[in-house]
Amino acid sequence: MLKEIIDKWKLNHNLLAEKMGMPKGTFNNKLSSGDFTDEELERLKNILVVLRDDLGGIDRLDFNDALRMISQKEL
Repeated sequence: MLKEIIDKWKLNHNLLAEKMGMPKGTFNNKLSSGDFTDEELERLKNILVVLRDDLGGIDRLDFNDALRMISQKEL
């Protein structure tokens, strides 16, 4: 199920591999085969939960907060 979510949302494999502490090739192989250890699988789930939590904050922003964040962002 994690592979389907990662593929559906086209999540960055390089970033996920980095956060997992493994080379991209190793991450891709394990993702394709589903051959993660229990510890690796738990780490990947935690990474995705952090992403979910970060994205969840977006819907709590009101328009003025969002506009302020955009205007303060460096280009």
